[in-house]
Amino acid sequence: RNPELRALASDTDGARARIRQARIWQNPEIEFEHENFGGTGHFSGSAAAETTLSIAQSLPLGGDISQRRNLAELEVQLADWDYHAQRLETVLGVTERFVAALVAERRLELVKRELELAKATKRLTETRVETGDASPAQLTRLVVPIVTAELNVARAQRLQVAAFQGLSLTWADRTVSFERISGDLGAIMPPPSAESLVQHITGNPGVARWAVEISARVAERRLARAEAVPDLVGRFGIRRHRESGDDSLVVGLSLPLPLFDRGQAKIQSARAGEAAAQERQLAAVLQVEGLLNNTYAALANAYDEAVVLRDRALPAAEQAYRDTQLAFKEGKLRFLDVLDAQRTLFALQARHLRALENYHLAAAAAESLIGRSLAGLH
Repeated sequence: RNPELRALASDTDGARARIRQARIWQNPEIEFEHENFGGTGHFSGSAAAETTLSIAQSLPLGGDISQRRNLAELEVQLADWDYHAQRLETVLGVTERFVAALVAERRLELVKRELELAKATKRLTETRVETGDASPAQLTRLVVPIVTAELNVARAQRLQVAAFQGLSLTWADRTVSFERISGDLGAIMPPPSAESLVQHITGNPGVARWAVEISARVAERRLARAEAVPDLVGRFGIRRHRESGDDSLVVGLSLPLPLFDRGQAKIQSARAGEAAAQERQLAAVLQVEGLLNNTYAALANAYDEAVVLRDRALPAAEQAYRDTQLAFKEGKLRFLDVLDAQRTLFALQARHLRALENYHLAAAAAESLIGRSLAGLH
């Protein structure tokens, strides 16, 4: 339902229609002539007039039709590659918006938990104040963390709504028809080697289409040569001689003389287009290689960061927070130590979420560049 994909599908249909058009011969021409009248002397009236009705048909001698059909078939292949390229572009866009929506949902859960922890700390502090184990001044320090968490919740809710709306627009739906999305941001795998990614560059439509583009320019050159061969025009008709009342047949052939226009400019232009296509093919390969190198670096960095945070930093931060809370409850630590442990835990959770987001975005970009899933490369 993506509008751009539907537009390109129509372009492909149009290209297929041009194949049918390329197979069709030129229409015959019907000719009518009335001569030998309105002159002087014997031809002053219309008694000596002659009327000719004939039909003329152009007969291509250079193979114009077959060459034109070959070029049209290659243009269909180009339209298919353009559709495939846009499809990957659309899939990448949908994936990016889906990841953004999933991250927005996860971020909302994190800030809600942050607010709950801030309130729990406040309740614990109130209990300690009531028992005389803490100063009432500590309660005032809790205002800022709670207000900040409330603002973060409100902001995260608005960002979630915007992310859901952005996702719906990719399939041309202005109304969000879902309340939640399902997905596991933590489902990550080690990236394949950079060499294995480069080997699949030919699967990129932006690269693959240039092989067809070069063939199309070759076909264009062959068509230019075919069109340079003059077309024979045959005529057949019947002539009425008014003076005698007799009829006669008329047969004629005509062939243009290629003295000035031999199609040399078209042939030269097609050769230049072929050379340009070859250079652009190399440019496309180099461009994709550069993008793939940057994407691979981002993918590997995000994976390493997400794994280290998940396996080492977050467990340590969560344990430190629990130990700090227990020690604060027992009066062994200051209130500021609890806030510091909270901030450290929340910052690491947010950083881990960003690392997961970066991983999935880089993975989607890499799959778009090679035109296949990364899972099959391991």
